[in-house]
Amino acid sequence: MGRPTARIPAPTDTAGQALGNTALLRVAGMPCDAWTAGAAPQLFDAVLRHTDTAERLAEQARVLADRLGEEAVPHPALRAAERGAVLALRRRLHSGLPPRPADHLLLRGSAAVPAPLAAAVHDLLRRTEAADETLAALRREIADEQERLATWAWRTASDSPFLRAFLDSAAPGLADDVRRRLAAGDTWSSRRLRKRAAYLWRAMGRAAAKTTPRGWAGQIAALPVTAGDGGGPLLLPPGAALGALAAVAVENVHLVRTRPAPTELRTAPATLLLTPAPLHFTEPPTAAPGSTPGQVRCYVVDPREPGRLRQIVLRRTRALEGVLAVLADGPRPLGDLEAALATAAAPPGSPPMASTEVLRGFLQHLLALGVLQICRAPRRHCADWIPAAAVTTGAPLPRTPANTPGTTDTGHWFLDSYRRPHPRTRIPGAAAARVRDGLRTAARIAALRAADSPPDPPARRPEFAGLTEQPRPVSEFLAERLPAEQPRPAPRHPTGWAPAHDPAGPYARLLDRLDAAARSGAAHVSVDDTLLDELGAPAAESALPCWPVDCLLRPLAAHEGRGPVAVLETASAAGVLDARFADGLRALYGGYGNSDAYRDFLAAVERRTGVRFVDLLVPPLNERSANAVRRPVTTRWWTGDPDPTPYYGPLTRHARYLPLDRISLRRDGRRIVAEADGRRIVPVYHATRSPAPPYDTLVRLLLAASHPAASYLLRLDALDAALPDRPVLPRLTAGDDLVLAPATWRVDRSRLWQPGDDPLTKVRALALLRRGAGLPRHAFVRTAPGAKPVPVDLASLTALHLLERLCAQQAGASLLVEEMLPAPDGLLLRDPVHGGAAVAAQVLLRLPHDLSAGRLAESAARTLAGHDRHDVPGPPARRSAGAAITR
Repeated sequence: MGRPTARIPAPTDTAGQALGNTALLRVAGMPCDAWTAGAAPQLFDAVLRHTDTAERLAEQARVLADRLGEEAVPHPALRAAERGAVLALRRRLHSGLPPRPADHLLLRGSAAVPAPLAAAVHDLLRRTEAADETLAALRREIADEQERLATWAWRTASDSPFLRAFLDSAAPGLADDVRRRLAAGDTWSSRRLRKRAAYLWRAMGRAAAKTTPRGWAGQIAALPVTAGDGGGPLLLPPGAALGALAAVAVENVHLVRTRPAPTELRTAPATLLLTPAPLHFTEPPTAAPGSTPGQVRCYVVDPREPGRLRQIVLRRTRALEGVLAVLADGPRPLGDLEAALATAAAPPGSPPMASTEVLRGFLQHLLALGVLQICRAPRRHCADWIPAAAVTTGAPLPRTPANTPGTTDTGHWFLDSYRRPHPRTRIPGAAAARVRDGLRTAARIAALRAADSPPDPPARRPEFAGLTEQPRPVSEFLAERLPAEQPRPAPRHPTGWAPAHDPAGPYARLLDRLDAAARSGAAHVSVDDTLLDELGAPAAESALPCWPVDCLLRPLAAHEGRGPVAVLETASAAGVLDARFADGLRALYGGYGNSDAYRDFLAAVERRTGVRFVDLLVPPLNERSANAVRRPVTTRWWTGDPDPTPYYGPLTRHARYLPLDRISLRRDGRRIVAEADGRRIVPVYHATRSPAPPYDTLVRLLLAASHPAASYLLRLDALDAALPDRPVLPRLTAGDDLVLAPATWRVDRSRLWQPGDDPLTKVRALALLRRGAGLPRHAFVRTAPGAKPVPVDLASLTALHLLERLCAQQAGASLLVEEMLPAPDGLLLRDPVHGGAAVAAQVLLRLPHDLSAGRLAESAARTLAGHDRHDVPGPPARRSAGAAITR
């Protein structure tokens, strides 16, 4: 049996195939009206009216206090016995408190109090009593509304197969717990069921207002992009509808790899695939006299804590080096490994290296340590299309094999759900061209920001200390920089904005313009090419990289035929955001042209420049991130994890493994160059999650030698990071094409309530805050610039729990409230499985949408060649154990 390699389709003719001929539609799994049904705007309005009434009554009380002081207190008919009571009433009214019935009786019976003044006090008493009755009614309404919200959330969770499926994956057992408690007589006012109801509303908000694919809470559909600039001005036509449903389930690779497997290699079949640990490298021997001949360092999953790695250091023996040499090109069957080791060279006159029993015993020892691993490809299951009408009439959603009735499979699976759009729904070329124009403007803004605070060249970073023009194996850098215990990375909040460093620079002048607009109260600011030309920004033609770029957009409706076409969330290098869906799109749609074109683009650049693109495979270290590693094969070489099955799927004979020990780094001026066997390589990384330690060190080292465009990221949605002193920031647009940053309000947390306040006090504080700050009803709320946004309906009692939870999660003095664009009444997409209700959507559009892979590759190759015109590959670096050359 031959050595397995990873599948890559044969090169295709891309002369007529556009790089972005397919767009992905990311769809919310629940209709938005299921979430907005939690609002009670009339209740909040009633609380505001009562608050205004109470303030008017308090002001009237202070006026009457002055009248008492002027008309009654100095009156000669006021008896001494009455004076104390009248003065006490005056003080009470001065503090804004209402009179009591006894006060009215006193004034009415006193000759010193004019009748009109006594009547006014009586009127205040009567109106106060009416307000008190209203207050009591509001408390009852709030209690009833809390009960309604809990009942509505539970009924929705019970009736909606989409929300049920999401809860089963996100919170297994929650639904059963609620049923048990309700059957036992608990009410929704009990502490446990209140917490369950709050969770149900958070889940509903996630499934209705956010479109990140996750099970049935976020679905994927493929849309064609029309050629040229024809078509309408919108990304999606109003009322565009979805159709049939399907799903692809993949076993959780992290659980598969960490599952206890008492495999006995002495009796295992010869076809069993073995591979080294995902991160292993050899340390060179030291030059000191009597030093050891070097070590092999491995990072393996701790069986007692599967989310943690432990370090294994072994002495470089002949037997160990023999095993690693045989496995240097990737996974090998046990039989091949055994045969290669049995016939390995031995000292003259010595017998073969080992007998079969000794060999397998040694391999069993390495397997127990974690130095060797068994290749366990995750299973896959494809559930074919079912009509949307079938779901509306009660047909179950496609499920993972583990959740299919009648099966005994208890494995953990990821499920990606897919939809078919209406056959006539497509992305018009004219709308895609508007996105391209807006993105150019955004890229010019980002260039100003980058010029204000350029990052240090990679060669000057501390991790590259000691790097020279002479190649050094990457394993040496890893050995120096990886400590025995890896710290947990701190959470990052990336943002495209920051305060200016050069107060006189063009970026600072741009921020001054935006700050002036915010201070003037402008609701909208447009940054166009005229302004950017005035500021000296790079030309629009050179702003975007010569590389395919994926734009994540929230499509907007037109207002009188004008206005931006979408909200730009991010623009990033192609092949990352869509990676995990490529195989599912091939299986369900019959192909995925974007993936094919991107692979051909990289191959064309290789042919024109002589470089070698190498995909960096990094394993997940926890259950939740395991789904993010899947991707199609886009390069002919990979490095990192020797086992490609969790990433690429089925194995054939095209892509090849490049061990870390064969990769060297050297300095070329201000740049870092990576090489393997004297040939330049360009590492690329196609995963959405940032790698955890110690893989983050490996990724930083290798991607420092990548092409800058291969890790391109543009994001301009957190303007508050650059203007932290502005309480309100206007909506920022790129001309009339894209919204770059929705309007944002910075809310002082002191304006909120205390957690121990009663519900009415909380509702009053929220209603006053929204009115006083001018907040929109529907918003995304964050604890810091770039932090995770949480959808909040500020006219719903559910907002009380959400805001308290955000404040408890992260300390701070303020919250950031961002307008929800589009608002629920501006959604364009309709879903028949929800009765034609509107659903939130994102569009993942690849640009250039109308350029072939070959044409863009010419520009990318010229750029790469321009950077490398003086770059001559250096001599091969010394190689460590197992680093045999494979051409």
